[in-house]
Amino acid sequence: MAIIGKIRERSGLLVTMVGLGLVLFIFTPLFDGTIPWFSNQNANIGLFNNNEIDSKTWGYYQIENVASRNFPNANEDEIKFRAWYQMISDTIYNIELRKLGIGVTSSELNEGILNSQNPLPSQFKEQFVENGVFNQERFGEEVFELRKRLQNEPDPNYILNIKNNFEMPLQFDRKLAKYRSMLKYGLLGTVQEGKKLSFEDNAVANIDYIFVDYNQIPDSIAVISDEDRKNYFNSHRYEKKWKQENDVAVYDYVVIKFEPSQEDIEYYTSSMESLKTSFKNADDDSVFVAENAESPIFIESQYGPRPSGIFSDQPYRGGRFSSFIDIQIDEASEGDVIGPFVHQDKVNLVKIYETTEEEQAKVRHILITSKEGDEDDAANKRLADSILYAVKRDSSKFTELVQKYSDDPGSVPNGGVYSWFPKGQMVPEFENFSFEKRIGSTGVVRTNYGFHVIQVLGRKIGTQKKIAIVDESIMASSSTQDYFYDSIAVNFYMNADTAGLRAAADDYGYELRSSGDVPLTYFKNNNFKYLKRTSQNNLYGPVDLNRKLFIAKWAFNSEIGDIMEPDFISHNQIVIAQLTEKIEGENDQFKNIKGLMEPSVINKKKADYFKTNTNISNSSNIDSIAESLGYALQTNSVKYSDINIGNNQNTLPEPKVIANIFNLTPKTISPIIEGKQGIYIVKLNSLNDASISSKNVDEKSKKIESEYRNQVDQGYYSSLLRAYQVEDKRAENLVKYN
Repeated sequence: MAIIGKIRERSGLLVTMVGLGLVLFIFTPLFDGTIPWFSNQNANIGLFNNNEIDSKTWGYYQIENVASRNFPNANEDEIKFRAWYQMISDTIYNIELRKLGIGVTSSELNEGILNSQNPLPSQFKEQFVENGVFNQERFGEEVFELRKRLQNEPDPNYILNIKNNFEMPLQFDRKLAKYRSMLKYGLLGTVQEGKKLSFEDNAVANIDYIFVDYNQIPDSIAVISDEDRKNYFNSHRYEKKWKQENDVAVYDYVVIKFEPSQEDIEYYTSSMESLKTSFKNADDDSVFVAENAESPIFIESQYGPRPSGIFSDQPYRGGRFSSFIDIQIDEASEGDVIGPFVHQDKVNLVKIYETTEEEQAKVRHILITSKEGDEDDAANKRLADSILYAVKRDSSKFTELVQKYSDDPGSVPNGGVYSWFPKGQMVPEFENFSFEKRIGSTGVVRTNYGFHVIQVLGRKIGTQKKIAIVDESIMASSSTQDYFYDSIAVNFYMNADTAGLRAAADDYGYELRSSGDVPLTYFKNNNFKYLKRTSQNNLYGPVDLNRKLFIAKWAFNSEIGDIMEPDFISHNQIVIAQLTEKIEGENDQFKNIKGLMEPSVINKKKADYFKTNTNISNSSNIDSIAESLGYALQTNSVKYSDINIGNNQNTLPEPKVIANIFNLTPKTISPIIEGKQGIYIVKLNSLNDASISSKNVDEKSKKIESEYRNQVDQGYYSSLLRAYQVEDKRAENLVKYN
């Protein structure tokens, strides 16, 4: 009944999800590749088949709004990703499905997808899988109820809703499954490919080698000129790795942080003081905090997350506030309100909303870490027993033994003492000893942490307290902001404008940070992974800049060297930045990509220096070469199919190095090999004959087939984006034209 009820209740808002979700299937245009255009420049949010995507024609912002409603906990970037994927993928898939004529018959829908006994895989079926088990009975009940309602339903709008929001997405889901299967299972591993892979896997070279990472060679020897840069550019300009899909900006920045004034603190404290009586007399503390606190805690209820004034439904154990406030909480009675007081950047009121009595224990212990089955377990037990014997003879030595033997860093500073903890806080074995043995008892207890030498110091009936909190952030007032802006930020900016941001930061003692590569896109960009440049940013830049769009607008509309005027990124933080690099997407000219090439040019210079200043031609002993150079000699086995020595997928591939190894004659030493990660000198000790069996070839053919199909699963959508020449220009539109 649940799904059928939702269809009636929500009048068509139920949509079966495909991939990331067919949130707006019925709104998606079924284009044939020609996108109409009749809007202004700012409505252009991308390209599709070299035609501009008009946000109005495509209904993009309606899609984004529906995505926001369907995924209320998603952040802005995720919503934009979902909306774009929704719009583009549905359009591409509809074109592809119509080209191929893929359809779903009524029989396939009713006897396949909605088959109560053995339904075909679908997003609908997945809703009845619980803990990996398909609930066939509940699925059948839903299908039966659906058919019953459709037979007896007089309202044509209800039937239309069923068709649009249930049947059509199910059919689309099924069509897409067929399409993916055609792509995936249309690929086969051939015998020739199996032979090739079998040879590459069976060809093994045993080597000794010297590896010198470029980072080990001082940068000071790599003095590069414009001629070096241009020579490298002319030799490498057409390599795929230089191509950037988006514009990229790099800037240095300084964040000037200041604290609210004493007047600001007094203002917020006075405001909180006015709530104190009302808080004390409130009948429902949870409601009061939900209405008055800046950051009420959310708790789960039968209606979903709801705000609550309860800091925790567990007793307050201290540590959230200062020890001074914790003492006041400990000494307060039920109904008392403590504060207002300032803690960190907030002013707080704390109310004791409930007190109860509980049994509490005080013990001290020495932990000897150990695990059952370890070879040292028996020795650890003997050590614990000997400590127990020493404690029983002279308990005054307990603190000394804690300092010497205990592995519990949390209690060592307190002499091993845990003071007045309630039942339910410690592991069962430790708790049982603490609450069941007489006061003064000493013994050894085993827990999953190891062996505890425990002494019971006391027990009492204590009071536990539950607290509710009203808080508010102390914000710098406009007068405080004006003072710091005029007296500090402007002076710093004037200094930076004259001497440069780095020099000004040194003069004022501020930390200079780099944005790293900031791409003009909503999504993180890792195009630089093989260039020793990485980006964890989107257009908003580093997270500590609080996603301020004005910084992106400045960066992508300024010239290298420009300094941004001071501006606020929070109530008490001002940022000043200087643009250090810009790269235009789709521009392969020297001036544009020389910054990307710079690390590679430096490595090339280091390699040339090393080769020029290292003579190994007269040596037949690789051990002596390693000794003379001062680098370690390493040994390894390398397959012809490996991507590098060690076949490490997390480091750069070294095809040139592998090729050189398998072109060596056994017992010979290679010349200096210039790799991507560093410099190699290799001695080939032996090379086995790569025998190939028919069984091995068959296995390799199947392996290649499986790898091909996995690649299709993971990469077919990105291939479709390239085929349809899809470009996302939403960020560019926002930053450059608005």
